[in-house]
Parts: sequence; structure tokens; C-alpha cells
Amino acid sequence: MTHMQAIQDNAACSDLPESLTDMAAILGISGTLEIVKAYGGTRLFVPKQMGVQHHLANLLGIEQARRLSSHFGGESLTIPRMAHAMRTRRNREIIRRYDAGDSTRVLAQAYHLTDRQIYTILSKPL
Repeated sequence: MTHMQAIQDNAACSDLPESLTDMAAILGISGTLEIVKAYGGTRLFVPKQMGVQHHLANLLGIEQARRLSSHFGGESLTIPRMAHAMRTRRNREIIRRYDAGDSTRVLAQAYHLTDRQIYTILSKPL
């Protein structure tokens, strides 16, 4: 992990609700956000034994899924939707990519937004 990724992860962790901070400590922000994208707004049962064919193993990779299982095995976790935090993270990525040279057209296509929405995101401070 680069220094910049660590800074971004720390900023993203501040966007997480308290219920996901333990998960982020185990999986990192990327793994936690994958779970939120896949299961946000629902309850997720984490088995005590994680098989390679389990949906969490397919989503996270077997090592990450087993880490999750060793900590939360046998529990049903309520996964928040985090719509505002996910939108904030997306907008930060859009701004970062724009600053790195991506055009508004490329960004609109990549994030399934309109050019106007991209301009709006770029004009507002985060």
C-alpha cells in the first residue's frame, strides 16, 4: 500500500459508520466497501467455517473471507447501505481522476453519469 492509499483509506474510514469499523480493521477499506456494495441494507450471516465456494469467498477472496469468518463467524451482521458515504467516495475518485487528466466525458462514461453531473461534482467542495 502506498502512502497516498493509506491517506485515502484513513479518510474513507472516517466515513464509515461505527458498525463497520471493526470490519474495516480486519478487511481494510476496500474489502469492507465490497461488502457494502454487495449487501448494503441487508443482514449478512458469516459462517464459522468458510469454504472456497462461499459467496463471501468469491467476493473477497478466500483469505479475506476466512479472516472475516474468524472474527465474526456465526454472527448475522447488519450491513448499512452507506449511500452518502459511497457517493462521497465516488465523488472523491472522480475529482482525483479529473485532476490526473481524465476528461469529463471519460468520467461520465466510467461512472454512468452525465457530463452535467460530472461538472456539478467537480464544482462542489467535498
